[in-house]
Amino acid sequence: MNNRSTLILCSLASLLGVAALIGCGSSNSNNNKQVYTQFDRLARPAVNEVFATVANNEHQTNDQDTPSQDVNNLKPNIVFFMEHTAGRSAAVANTMAAVLVPDVMVADLTQGGQAAYLGVETGGATGGKFGGRKLTDDVVDISLGAIFGPTLTNAAGGLGLVADDGKEIATLTSDHVGPTTAPKHFQDGSAGFGAATFPYLGPPQ
Repeated sequence: MNNRSTLILCSLASLLGVAALIGCGSSNSNNNKQVYTQFDRLARPAVNEVFATVANNEHQTNDQDTPSQDVNNLKPNIVFFMEHTAGRSAAVANTMAAVLVPDVMVADLTQGGQAAYLGVETGGATGGKFGGRKLTDDVVDISLGAIFGPTLTNAAGGLGLVADDGKEIATLTSDHVGPTTAPKHFQDGSAGFGAATFPYLGPPQ
């Protein structure tokens, strides 16, 4: 991508997990060379976990392939789930696939301002064009809102990327798990989500 840095994160998380790690695997010595086996890959939390089925090894296939293969492997999973499981229109399903494929975290370094989850992919509709992800971005709720809610559509509160299909399921648009309320503060002294030093998060709650 021109003038864009693609940040690929992969995951150690379970269903709807948030932690991420890429290209992870076991290593062994082969003529004094390290050999790595990729067994898990995830940039955006909840994408492969939600859309790809365990049946027919779809989940494992997406874990072990590369972003360049997502258009052939992950995209059909997204479209099928959106249309047949979530009951969304073909237009909403294909818009979701266009936003999420390839499954990489993108940051446009030519842009200023704060990070905004899916900012590059939506042309800044999520709050900024830099992309990436802020600590305060509730990516699971954002994903659920796009799958089962009006997030992608031109309905009230939506991003206006596609016509509303009227098939939202409001009870499934949030996991109802918010950020920690531990008393942490940013370096400038303002109260917020995070600490001044690594790992920037409060203790688990």
